[in-house]
Amino acid sequence: MNLMKLMMVGLLLSSFLFLVTGCSDNDDSGAKVLLRPVATMEVVQNKAYISWKSVEGATEYVVEVYKVTNKEEELYKTETVSTDQSSCVIVLDWEENYKFKVKCIGNGRLSGYWETEVTGILYRPLSIELKETRTIDTQALISWSPNDTVVITALTAVPVGAEDDSQEMKVYQVSSEEYLAGSKIIGDLTPETSYRVSLYSGAEQTSETYQARIEVTTETTENLDADYGTANRVDLRNEPFDPNYFNSLDWNSIAEGTTFILPAGKTYVLNSGESIIEFAHSVNFVTPQTLEEYPTFSFDNAFRVVEDGMIDKITFKRINLKAAKPLSEMTNNSLSGKQVICPESKVFLINTVDFTNCYIENFRAIVRSKQAGGSVEAILFKECTINAIGNQGIVSTDGKKGNYVNDVSFDGCTITNICAIADLRNTDSGKNISITNTTFCYAPMENAFLFRVAANIPIKIENCVFGGSMKIDNNIPKFNELGSGGQDDYTGSYRFSPVNSFQTSDHSSTKGSLGLSDSKMSTTGLFTDPANNNFKLNELFEGCSSVGAPEWRR
Repeated sequence: MNLMKLMMVGLLLSSFLFLVTGCSDNDDSGAKVLLRPVATMEVVQNKAYISWKSVEGATEYVVEVYKVTNKEEELYKTETVSTDQSSCVIVLDWEENYKFKVKCIGNGRLSGYWETEVTGILYRPLSIELKETRTIDTQALISWSPNDTVVITALTAVPVGAEDDSQEMKVYQVSSEEYLAGSKIIGDLTPETSYRVSLYSGAEQTSETYQARIEVTTETTENLDADYGTANRVDLRNEPFDPNYFNSLDWNSIAEGTTFILPAGKTYVLNSGESIIEFAHSVNFVTPQTLEEYPTFSFDNAFRVVEDGMIDKITFKRINLKAAKPLSEMTNNSLSGKQVICPESKVFLINTVDFTNCYIENFRAIVRSKQAGGSVEAILFKECTINAIGNQGIVSTDGKKGNYVNDVSFDGCTITNICAIADLRNTDSGKNISITNTTFCYAPMENAFLFRVAANIPIKIENCVFGGSMKIDNNIPKFNELGSGGQDDYTGSYRFSPVNSFQTSDHSSTKGSLGLSDSKMSTTGLFTDPANNNFKLNELFEGCSSVGAPEWRR
């Protein structure tokens, strides 16, 4: 028996030695593969330093660098290193995510990969602060805050996707006067094209002189004749400016579909005193493409509609819409107490209200429908910034008995410091709410509803991101301050099915749930500087290139 045990132990020991020998790090000329190189990596600013231990039998080492965008890997560059070296340095683009893979080759044999996790090459200069950008079809305005630390000397623009093609790059020199003025207009761009604009502070445009970058998208070339026709057009750009011009018009005699072409930078006072504008026909308020400041409509009271009015469309394009009462004078969460459109007539119909590329601020609601005999069929917000909207919500009816709003859509918007999105509790009509490609922050106010809607209203949420709620102090909103949470769904019964939409880890709800994915980042971690209205997404957030308003994506 003892002899049998000794024989078994000997057999097991010889088998173990065979396995150890078969797994040796030493090269075996009969092996089909080489051992993968064991590497280390260190990133300093925009340079990756990679080193590895030599592998016996290897004749060269291959380092592959992949750019990672929204979890998709794309080969960025390849470095081949001979065996007399065991390291390399790779220069990378700023503000990108990368993955590194190292393998070795020798005598027709190939090793497996040593690879890293996704690594972000982040650049957070304190020396230059970018401000507003604005584009038209062939030009873009880039602006910044000048200081004594760094002087911007040049801008470059290259179409997104063509960054490696030097022939596609345009260089714009920045004079000292332009730098101190804090802006530069770059031209000769192609309509409907996204550009990566980089700012530099030296005689040459290199990674050492790089300071910041931003992406801009040029607009479609505008054709006012095709969009609004040539008849019934009132061009105010070359007329003597009168801030009360619109209050003085006879709106009953205005022709159907009249288009008012507005001058840049002017402020019109609307609906002041006894002069309340009541729409009787379709009307368009349009600012043509411009890099200047948009005109402002300052509201003392809301637009109305004549009794039995049948309005096909009301358009606001490239206009700042603000209440005349300053935000600093608010006393509660109704803010100015005013609306942009709020018909008082018992019977009316508005087919479409269209807000495009507008800045809208300090209203109790934007569109409010009060009477049971009235209807607003569709309200569209496209590429708008909406800030400081009070306790009636952006769009609302007068409680459960108010008239109905059929369709509401937001696309490409930035919405901040709002008490609510919608208060639509009337179940008499089939309503739809669609929210796509939109960034929310400080919404709703804490302990208030985001959607106060009937359970039969379909709500679509796609490619959106939601930050934390807005703080309230004694019923007064505290703008750009985080609150303790709000109510996502007032009814508590609607089942949301969002697509590719996220919330911050501090977006909490006391009632209902939008069903959003967790970004795994706080409001201050996900957005660059939300307290100062910079909602650029963190490069390490998985949805940084696909959710929220396009201007804030990476």
